[in-house]
Amino acid sequence: MQALRDKNVPKYLCKIVASYFTDRILKYDTKNGPREYDITGGVQQGCVFGPLLWNIMYDGLLRLKLPRSVKLVAYADDVAVVIVAKHLDEINHMSGIDFKQVNWWMNTVNLQLAHHKTEAVLITSRKKLETITLEVGEQRIISQPFIRYLGVMIDARLSFKQQVEHDSAKASVVRTSLTRLMPNVGGPKQSRRQLLSSVVTSILTHGISIWAEALEIQEAWRKAGPVYRLSALRVPSAFRIISQEAVYVISGTLPLRVLAAERRALYHRKRSTALSGEELSIEERQNSISQWQLQWDAAVKGRWTHRLIPRIDFWINRNYGEPKARKIEMILNQNIQPETIVDAILSSEASWNATSTFVAEVLIELRSIERRRANDANWMKRKITS
Repeated sequence: MQALRDKNVPKYLCKIVASYFTDRILKYDTKNGPREYDITGGVQQGCVFGPLLWNIMYDGLLRLKLPRSVKLVAYADDVAVVIVAKHLDEINHMSGIDFKQVNWWMNTVNLQLAHHKTEAVLITSRKKLETITLEVGEQRIISQPFIRYLGVMIDARLSFKQQVEHDSAKASVVRTSLTRLMPNVGGPKQSRRQLLSSVVTSILTHGISIWAEALEIQEAWRKAGPVYRLSALRVPSAFRIISQEAVYVISGTLPLRVLAAERRALYHRKRSTALSGEELSIEERQNSISQWQLQWDAAVKGRWTHRLIPRIDFWINRNYGEPKARKIEMILNQNIQPETIVDAILSSEASWNATSTFVAEVLIELRSIERRRANDANWMKRKITS
């Protein structure tokens, strides 16, 4: 309430907010019958104007007068203190000043700083990885190689190696689980496969606008690239032997590095452009497809697929293309070449459905042959050993 008065909020609005905090009772059931508890403060979770009230109160913390080399970054109730200095003793001195100021403000609003949850990371470009010990109240905080802030691993080199490893491992587990829902033979149609695959993409690209450059490091790419590729394989029900470049085109999945560049561009441009969020997204997606097309034209692998699908935009913007279970006989009275077969398939929905049915039958037969071959090999192996 004091924060509202400090901001010269009209008295009638202050009274409305004050009435919200008065005469509140929590009713709950126990083994001994119903109970009641008087609530004297706080905003319930899910309250519409809860975040607004929190921002009004927390604004006082961000307005504390601190040294120029100290900056506070807040998101909800998580606060990061950024101290820029050349020497460790300067950091210790600045952190002491900052802690006193923050602790004083916390006491004025009846909050407590969670000392045991406080973490620190020393970001430096020096070859030798150093550590620093900070005193937060009675707690001694030793800097770690990396910390997790808002779901992003911030390490001492800002290489985001741990972030890529963590997201790749988590996405791999989810991909394995979703694979059971997307068998290559049968299973959901392509639009639903893309939806399921987007779950893996969301996990793998969490905060990627910040750490997009990490994918240029070969070690990080070896962690994230295979997970993304295996997820894309399930969209068109493709074999593992298909090239990475081809499966991205066939499934309509942006290459991971292109997607990372798009997210990074959106992050940096949204603050300096007059375009709406939707217009900016459309423009950046068009730029991504253009970049993807250049990579596709210059790729060494997937040349046969390139003969079939030379233009990516024409392929991914088609108006239909969902595989159907019903069988439609297709007769194309024209000379089919690799360069013209896609145009023939997309000439009508009936042509697409008939082709989808034919391809599905071919895949079933190929897998049946492969199983028989594996069974014969196992039988011969047992016969030789016996």
